[in-house]
Amino acid sequence: MPNFVVYTNLPKDKIPKDFLQQACAFISKELGKAEHYITVRVNADQMMSMGNSSDPCASVELKNITDGAKNKEHAVNITDFVERTLNIPKDRFMITFTNERREDISFNGKTFA
Repeated sequence: MPNFVVYTNLPKDKIPKDFLQQACAFISKELGKAEHYITVRVNADQMMSMGNSSDPCASVELKNITDGAKNKEHAVNITDFVERTLNIPKDRFMITFTNERREDISFNGKTFA
């Protein structure tokens, strides 16, 4: 059920060809969830700025069924991953965590509750 989304002003050709696979494997390991539940999306070529600068930047979202207890740990690890794989400095993106309830998410016609 995890949904990992990156919005960035990087051009599509600057996104590593295997980024989706790398991100899926990373999120799977980070959250301890099976890869077949994970969705990864990249929205490149976005018109965006951060701090009134259009230098490479991003907005990252992670939606997951969780209570948020490990968000501090995930913040460090996801920041390192995004900086390493996309070459966006860690002070040029923010991560938004959305902690979902099991009854609010459905997969294969059934909720996780």
